[in-house]
Parts: sequence; structure tokens; C-alpha cells
Amino acid sequence: MKVSQGLLSFLVKCLPTVCIAFLILCGCSMQMGGAPLLPVLYLIPVYYWLVFRPTWLPIVSLLGIGFFYDALMGRELGFSSAILLFSALGLPYVRVFITRHVFYLMWGLFCVYSLVVLCLYGLSGGILFRSWIYGISLYPLIAWCLSHFHVRCDAYV
Repeated sequence: MKVSQGLLSFLVKCLPTVCIAFLILCGCSMQMGGAPLLPVLYLIPVYYWLVFRPTWLPIVSLLGIGFFYDALMGRELGFSSAILLFSALGLPYVRVFITRHVFYLMWGLFCVYSLVVLCLYGLSGGILFRSWIYGISLYPLIAWCLSHFHVRCDAYV
């Protein structure tokens, strides 16, 4: 069965959104040391794609991801969408300061970004702080996987 280049390109561009939704679903039940892995776990691919391929994660996808996360977590609908929209406005400007060759700078900027987002969620009781520590610890592994995925998908777009 032959798939047209346009359809293949569309499907590849949908994969970041599917990846984020998958991490949200997986992260709902995942805990490390009694601390939830969300919201920091789903921020890793959001950060990665908004920095390296912002066109692959359009505003509509970010709104849907935010509403999906809020509905799943029982939060006020639209709060996460607003945070993700502010991320979409600011993170593409970070591209000027980083390249793929300076991984520690990318990781450091993710640490700052995720801490700011967690402060917006309300850094209460220390549970979100432990979630942040686990999220920044998992960043290298997930970013490495996303980088390989990105290189492989770039050939089809």
C-alpha cells in the first residue's frame, strides 16, 4: 500500500502530540518515591518540540493537550492550556541560545522552564518539588529518544 508524501508528512507532524498524550496517560499512574511524575514528565516533549520544531506542535495541539491534562487530573479546565500557550510564545526564542551540541545548556534551560511551570502550578507540600527533581533526572533519556525520533522523521518531511 503506497502512502502519499503529504499524508506521511502530516502523520509525522502529529506524532509529537501523540507522544505528549501518551506520556500524560503513562504519567498518571507513575510515581517515584511517592511523588507523581506529572506535570514535569509531559513538559519534556513540550519543551523539546517547541525549541527544535515549533511547527510540529501547533497552538491547537497545545490547547488540546492542556484541556486533556486538566480533565484527566481534575484541575480547572484551561489552566494548563494557558501555561502551554505561554510556553509556545517564549520557548521558540530559546533556540537562539542553544544548539544540539550543548546538551547541558539545553538541560539547564529545561530545569528553569519546568521549575517556572511548577511554580505556576503551585509548589505546595514538596510533592511537586520531588516531581520536578524526577522530571529533570529523566530529561536526558527522553530527550535522547526524541532526538533520534526527530532525526529519523526529518527525512519524511
